[in-house]
Amino acid sequence: IGYQGQELLNPPSVEGWHTGQEWINTGALLRRVNFASEQLGNTGLPGVQSIIARIATKETLTAEEFVGECLDLLGPVKVDELTHKELVQHVEKGGPMRRGSTEPEQVAFAVRVGETLQLIASTREYQFG
Repeated sequence: IGYQGQELLNPPSVEGWHTGQEWINTGALLRRVNFASEQLGNTGLPGVQSIIARIATKETLTAEEFVGECLDLLGPVKVDELTHKELVQHVEKGGPMRRGSTEPEQVAFAVRVGETLQLIASTREYQFG
């Protein structure tokens, strides 16, 4: 009950839950990030599979294109320049973004999509945007 800061059927007042940062504390924020990360990293979920399929329409993507696709499909999410740069650098460390034609290549691609979605879900912009 109250796992992410809002206890079901028990609002803080008759007005209900207020929006914004008022109901988010560090514990609730950590639970939100962990929940989103767990869901978005689960490449077996239909929604995540749909995101993977939409990104995989191109054979090869630059790290910048890949991050842009992930951000668009999650919102679209707008991140500041530094966050964007860090996301791109992380993707670049893993090598070229290729969906591949063999099952192991496609699984590796899906895992990288899931990891990138998890990173985006942990950003300030995703949580407070």
